[in-house]
Amino acid sequence: MPGQKWKEQLIRALRLYTLLVTLITVVIMILGRLLDRDRVLSYEAFLSPLLYALIGTAATVITRSDRELSIRSLIIRKAISLLLIEGAIILIALKADTIPTEKSWVLPGLALGILAVFVLSHLILYLIDRKEAEKLNADLARYQEKQIAQSEDKDEI
Repeated sequence: MPGQKWKEQLIRALRLYTLLVTLITVVIMILGRLLDRDRVLSYEAFLSPLLYALIGTAATVITRSDRELSIRSLIIRKAISLLLIEGAIILIALKADTIPTEKSWVLPGLALGILAVFVLSHLILYLIDRKEAEKLNADLARYQEKQIAQSEDKDEI
């Protein structure tokens, strides 16, 4: 069973990573189009969503828990995860020569973009998990009905 749990965690991490790459790419495009139209990016720019998504996935995996958490504990873990992501990406932005952090809008725009990606990714993953849970519950209900029907058939004989 531990191998199955590890496999499920890997699948969740890959799902999150793929979702983050997509959302980060969209946010970079939107921020760039709105705030820095004249900038021309090199091919290295294609690496940034991959790196940022890796940071987001790592922060989420680090703050993950196997036990069920209270609402308060869950909110605290999500806040820590968000702060880790914000801190890591802003630190990268401050150290990078290619990100114009001297412009007044860059860091607030980056922070808001990170927050938007964080919220959207968690919302999308919640909706996916909810749909899977509904399917699992429906499958379980059908199985239980089938077991009851088989039990009643045996009782009649």
